[in-house]
Amino acid sequence: MTTTHDQLGAALTAAAQRSATDAVMLHGAMADKLGLHVTDLRCLNLLRVGGPATAGELAQRTGLTTGAITRMIDRLLAGGFVRREHDSKDRRRVIITAQADRIDEIAPHYEVLAREFAKIADDYTDEQLALLLEIFNRLHETSVHVTALLREKG
Repeated sequence: MTTTHDQLGAALTAAAQRSATDAVMLHGAMADKLGLHVTDLRCLNLLRVGGPATAGELAQRTGLTTGAITRMIDRLLAGGFVRREHDSKDRRRVIITAQADRIDEIAPHYEVLAREFAKIADDYTDEQLALLLEIFNRLHETSVHVTALLREKG
């Protein structure tokens, strides 16, 4: 590896850390605007993207305790953002589903961000965008892996 490669790698690491902090701050501000906790907002996104889930599945995906998940679900239920349903195949299982109409109310708050991202994407070729997508996917896989490692070690 060359010094330039090492320098670029270090700069990329710093940029990724800055981006992660920016995302935390952005979602915190969005949650404040919507009167939600940031974890509630991110959980809604998990349900929007991944579909309905049990409380246990949400606890596993978020790393929150079952008690914290229960309180979060209670808040989201009170706000009308989710509904609880018994699994038709196993009545003991309770499925949490995002309410599409409430998710639709949140979407306009993200429109400015989507527009700004689109402007940035317009500056790149398809090949460059494909590379960026690969990088973000690999960073996601790494984040999931490292999060699991951190949780294993208690």
